[in-house]
Amino acid sequence: MTCPRSPWLAAFALASGLPAGASAQGQSASPPPPPPPAVKVGQPAPDFTLPYLVGKADGGFETRQVTLSSFKGKQNVVLAFFPAAFSPG
Repeated sequence: MTCPRSPWLAAFALASGLPAGASAQGQSASPPPPPPPAVKVGQPAPDFTLPYLVGKADGGFETRQVTLSSFKGKQNVVLAFFPAAFSPG
């Protein structure tokens, strides 16, 4: 038994630029990014830079950057990873 195609699926395919017979699951715009470098216990973490926000006196925020290597020899750093934190699903 086959299920007829619903109109919303056809509308989605047209809106997303998929060919008429293509499935949304079968198309990929680009290959997935490579996995992050594997770091084992006891090895130093690779250097990275991240943005963070600092509150201004007048309200608002200012964006600054911090680099992991800037802490080397000055203080300990704890890296914590929370998979799927603050994301739906």
